[in-house]
Amino acid sequence: METWKLVVSGLVQGVGFRWSVLNYAQSLGINGTVKNNADSTVTIILQADKQTVNSFIQNLPKHISPFAKIENIQAEELPGVEKMHDFHVLY
Repeated sequence: METWKLVVSGLVQGVGFRWSVLNYAQSLGINGTVKNNADSTVTIILQADKQTVNSFIQNLPKHISPFAKIENIQAEELPGVEKMHDFHVLY
């Protein structure tokens, strides 16, 4: 299983974005985490194949809180990450 790190920028903190990501990822059966960063971005870790990750990125704007606004998503593959179980919001 591949592990991907997405860094999302825009209006993504304090607007229910992490919970939207949690619900969307769980609906797809994707394991991972989502957390706020000090620079007002949000990091999403997903364990899925590249095609699923690309679909997640493409469709994420349709599944987020109406108060959130995504400006950019940077994606990179993370090698050697242990298997995750379920999807969690980190604090």
